[in-house]
Amino acid sequence: MIDLPLRGDCTVKVGGGETVIPIGRVAHVTGLSVKAIKFYEARGLVRPTRTENQYRMYGMEEIRRLSEIKRLRQIGLRLEQIQSGLPVDTLLETRLDEIQAEIERLHRIERQIRLMQSGGNDMKIRYEMLNEAISVYGYGGTLEEIPNMWAKLQPELTTDESYGVCLPQENGYVAGMTKPVSGESARSVELTKGNYIVATVEGGIPMIPSTYEQLVNVPDVTLRDAVDFERYIHGQGGADDIIEIWMPIE
Repeated sequence: MIDLPLRGDCTVKVGGGETVIPIGRVAHVTGLSVKAIKFYEARGLVRPTRTENQYRMYGMEEIRRLSEIKRLRQIGLRLEQIQSGLPVDTLLETRLDEIQAEIERLHRIERQIRLMQSGGNDMKIRYEMLNEAISVYGYGGTLEEIPNMWAKLQPELTTDESYGVCLPQENGYVAGMTKPVSGESARSVELTKGNYIVATVEGGIPMIPSTYEQLVNVPDVTLRDAVDFERYIHGQGGADDIIEIWMPIE
C-alpha cells in the first residue's frame, strides 16, 4: 500500500491499543466527505471498527487506505479497478499505459488540426513519374486484415522497401515487395506507370488517413484512375521507416 501524506498536521492519540479516530476527523485529514467515506465502506474498500454505540472509528491503516483511494481516483482510476484486488503498482502501470495512449491520440488530433490549418502547406510534397510499371508481390485481403498481411510478409521481407497497395474496386489491400513471395495465397499487383503526387507521412502509420485527405485537397491536382499505394523505406541501423503516399494524377 502507498504511504500517502495526510492533509494538515494530523495527530492522533493512542488510548489503550490501536490508534483510532472518528469519521469526522478522518474526513478532515483525508479531504474526503463523510458521505464518500461511508460509500467506500459500503463497497468493502475500508473496514472501520465500531464502538459499542456503533460509532465508526478508523485506524491508521484505514486512514491511509482512504487517502490512497482518493489519489487513485484523482488520477482517473475507476472504482472497479480499485476494487479488483490488483496490486497498486499494477493499477498505476495500467493507468500510465492508458494515459500514454490518450496522449498519442491527442497528438494525432493536434497534427491533423495543424494540417487543416495550414491547408496541407506543411506537408513534404513532390511530384514523381514512374516510367514503367512496377510489379509488387505479396499477400492480399480486406482492409480489416491489413495487420495480418504485414505479419505474413515480414518473415520474407528482404528488400529495403515495401509497399501497401490499395485496391478500391475490391475493397482490398496488398502488402508486398518487388521480389516474389512463396507463401500460400500469394498474389501480385501492378503499380502503373505515369504521374504521381507523393507526400511524406509525418507521425507514423496513424497519420496515413489524414495524409490521404490532405493530398486530395491539394489545389490544381486531378486524380487518375489507377491504384494508389504506401511506400515504406525501411530505416537502416535502427532509424525509423519513412512512409510515403503515392497517388496517381493526370
